[in-house]
Amino acid sequence: MNIIVLILVALMGLASSVNAAGFRLAEQDAKANGMANSFVAVADNASAVWYNPAAITNLEGTNVSLGTVMVAPTMEHKNEVGATTTDEIKSKLHIPPHFYATRKINDKWSLGLGVNAPFGLSTEWEKTANTRYVATKSEITALNYNLNGAYKLNDKFSFAAGLNYAMIDATLNSMASPTLEAKLEGDGHGVGYNAAVMYKHNDKWNFGATYHSQMKSDIEGDMTTTAVTPVKTELTLPDTLQFGAAYKHSDKWLFSAEADYTNWTTYRQIVIKKQSDSSTVSTSIKNWQSVWAFRLGTEYKYSETLKFRGGTFYDMNPVKEERFETRVPDTDRVAFAIGAGWNKNNFTVDVSYMYLMFLERNIDDSLADTAGVVNSLNGKYNSVAHLPAITVGYKF
Repeated sequence: MNIIVLILVALMGLASSVNAAGFRLAEQDAKANGMANSFVAVADNASAVWYNPAAITNLEGTNVSLGTVMVAPTMEHKNEVGATTTDEIKSKLHIPPHFYATRKINDKWSLGLGVNAPFGLSTEWEKTANTRYVATKSEITALNYNLNGAYKLNDKFSFAAGLNYAMIDATLNSMASPTLEAKLEGDGHGVGYNAAVMYKHNDKWNFGATYHSQMKSDIEGDMTTTAVTPVKTELTLPDTLQFGAAYKHSDKWLFSAEADYTNWTTYRQIVIKKQSDSSTVSTSIKNWQSVWAFRLGTEYKYSETLKFRGGTFYDMNPVKEERFETRVPDTDRVAFAIGAGWNKNNFTVDVSYMYLMFLERNIDDSLADTAGVVNSLNGKYNSVAHLPAITVGYKF
């Protein structure tokens, strides 16, 4: 039963740490991705719905965009306890979608709608891997629906507020024995809110800030080994805060800087209960810590139809060593991004590429080892991810 419980406990690990810290996906637009997501004070396209909805008051008419920031991760675990062994996750290209639409009602009011995947992705370790009793396949899809209203107070200040509804679907497996894989399929939903402000200081400087609230979800699912056990738990997605500045150096050059905060103190413990009588099956302590990311971006206007972009960021990880596990094999990471944008009449096409490098992490001991072979999680972890992106937009 302990193995079954540990699989459900891993639901809070969701599936991946190949983007932002923990299992958050900060990349939600190809243009922003090309500027390393230093975008809260820029937010000059339809993706402002997510990055800073207060900025949609600056968008004329109706704007729509559709695209994806794809993720191709590689992860390696080298275990040097006894004979040295190396495990890798299976190769897979993840294609989380994003869609945004804005509408300017009048000189004061604008509306924005967004659909994206701010949390999720997946990892899959071989069923013979050293950490197979902790995790084999982990897959999550989390779609967020976001509706915003924005108000332009004057030429300098705009404000926005919105509602978020997230739908979560997960499959999480691990080996219960050398020949038996325990499986979980579960789903849930959560509701939250967001608020934002944009301040135009002058023709050179913009300042922006965006806050997304916590979203608490009730997760229900079936655990399957030799029998089916209905179980449930609660998941609280963290609240986030971004604030930054953008500086227009000239008609050609734009520079931006941003600080990004994720409140992972929402991930303190997971209490697993039976659906039948709500009796507690297990309590697992996680004690993640809140973290910061620091981002820099730039854009160069080559012509009226073509722009080039670049950026970098440093992102801290929230997972303490004693709580380390291979569903979230997290570590600090550094990213480098490039991108380009083309526009013609009412069409825009943005493309970008980000190289995400995880700093090597050496684990001496993790409490998750109690799920199976002691010291199975020990060793060195190295990961990288490639994030190509494309977003197509149209203005009515």
